[in-house]
Amino acid sequence: MNRPDLIALTPDDLAALANRGLVKRAQKECESGDLTAQWSESEDGTIEAKWSDGATCVLPGSKTLKEARCDCAALDMCRHLLRTVLAWQARQTVSEEKAPEVWNPGRITDALIESQTNKTTRDRAKLLWSQGVLAEVLCAVKPSARFHSPGHTVRFPVPDDLRYAQCSCSDPAPCAHAIMAVQAFRMLPADQNSGIVSEGPLDAPVEREPLDAAADCVSELLANGLATLSTAWRDRVRRIAAESLPWPAQILEELADDFDRYTARDAGFSPEDMLLRCGELLLRSDAILAGCAPVPQAFIRGLKADRDSELGSARFIGLGANVLEGRGSTSVNVFLQEIDSGHTVNVTREFKEPPEVVKKPFHQLAQSPSVKDASLAALAAGQLVTQGGKRTAAGRLVIGRARAVVNPQNFAWEQLKAPLLAEDFAEITARLRLLPPACFRPRRAGGDFHVCPLQAVEGARFDSSSNAIIARLIDSTGAACLLKHPWTQRGENGADSLLAALQSQARPLFIAGQVQSSGAAIVFKPTALVLAGEGTSRRVVLPWISPQTATLHHDAPSLVQTMPRAFAPASELLTQLLLQGAGRLSKRDWPDWSRTLQEVEATGHHRMAAMLQQIQTHSANALPALKWWRLGMEILADSSHTAAS
Repeated sequence: MNRPDLIALTPDDLAALANRGLVKRAQKECESGDLTAQWSESEDGTIEAKWSDGATCVLPGSKTLKEARCDCAALDMCRHLLRTVLAWQARQTVSEEKAPEVWNPGRITDALIESQTNKTTRDRAKLLWSQGVLAEVLCAVKPSARFHSPGHTVRFPVPDDLRYAQCSCSDPAPCAHAIMAVQAFRMLPADQNSGIVSEGPLDAPVEREPLDAAADCVSELLANGLATLSTAWRDRVRRIAAESLPWPAQILEELADDFDRYTARDAGFSPEDMLLRCGELLLRSDAILAGCAPVPQAFIRGLKADRDSELGSARFIGLGANVLEGRGSTSVNVFLQEIDSGHTVNVTREFKEPPEVVKKPFHQLAQSPSVKDASLAALAAGQLVTQGGKRTAAGRLVIGRARAVVNPQNFAWEQLKAPLLAEDFAEITARLRLLPPACFRPRRAGGDFHVCPLQAVEGARFDSSSNAIIARLIDSTGAACLLKHPWTQRGENGADSLLAALQSQARPLFIAGQVQSSGAAIVFKPTALVLAGEGTSRRVVLPWISPQTATLHHDAPSLVQTMPRAFAPASELLTQLLLQGAGRLSKRDWPDWSRTLQEVEATGHHRMAAMLQQIQTHSANALPALKWWRLGMEILADSSHTAAS
């Protein structure tokens, strides 16, 4: 009898059932050829292997691998059972092998669900479903469903078999979330392989008053300018935030923090960031009040669960870091995944850098402490074990006074959880197509952050035209995507280390980083690259903060700044409105606007120039501030989309 469940199990799937060390040992024993086995297979699919080292393994035909038996002394999954699966897979003839196919778990029947689950699990699934469901579902060779409510991710490694479903919850498989995932996949239109599905009472009742009050605060800011506002404005913003929906409330809190930075003459204040927060708040408010956006309202508003949460004992795997330079400050952001839940979080440290201070290289900033005595660099390349702390709604990890320690890791990233860990680039591409624009999606860290296994790297070089290191990454299916990492003077060591690693003979294993779409392809902005080391060891390169230096033969990087983004003129002019207010600018005859409009028109951005002209003309006629501010947000959204494509 055929055993499709055993055929579908890859070494990575076996590692999820046992551990990576046992799988590697079993693989080594199979490849050595020193051991032999006597095989017997029955009609019901039961497989028995008597090994020459004395172990006897039985894989029951009607049960999963977790219920297989071995006569050794091990209490859990042993290497003998893993060896039996790997050896049995190798025995299958080529004619029996089929290329993996994309499939939809929605085809799992109710009868199969009843035969593979108990009534208690099915009843719990019905209860959770009745409370409301919001999920991203993706059909693939190993499909996955990411629930935003109730907050777990389910992956199906074996076609049409619920018993092997892997969930981020702690319940034994198959759990209630696996049943819910099947139901979620059934809601996907037949002609689609991915989508966002929702059902049930997820959306909190809309209270218009907090949204209108928030819009009034933005209107006052734009009419009078940040320079004229008092602390009463900030206090009102915080009171409104306490009564608002989760994501608008988070934006309001950030606007209040921006005000504090501005009044304190903090070098970290960025008018551009405050500008974008105002625009995002208005866009979300419009979509919430309209109630007819194609994006689920729970994405735009936030869920009740999108609040700060306290942590118990937890373990996090470091996935590298990036660096963001702002006006008067530089931030180092470390990305991590919580092993049990699969949540992506970050730890951020901001360094104030007044103009008169000599700016340190990025790798020196990364030596600053992050958690207890561990540096940011150690956290980015290690694993964090904590006995407490807090995870904010935005995905920021705050340890505080909780006990915590940072240890080295072995970079066994096969054990990371989906959707952070993707099978290949096609899965990432499909998931990115699911996501709405950033201003309408959940405001959590790591929404565009992924880890993907690699097969090879081609054409790694320094590109002088873009002042960046680029390479062609190849995944396990042979598909390709682009790696792009900017060369900066402060990050020279890390960039050169990345290029040296890409051009070396070391076998690439994993890439981690933020991913964006670029036409039909995707672009990885790496935070970490894992390579095979000597023997079974692995090593990591951190492109932003690596301290190593490398002697490379490439054209000297240019220190000339790259061309500004397409929407930079609009951003600059709208920033003037934010700081000075429409009234003051009108009295001064809108300085610099006419010149900038001519420059925008000359570069071919005719739509942007036309809308900027409308803002100037309408504001001079005392049009309500919010109307032309929404025009400004339309400019930024339109021009940003044009630049990205």
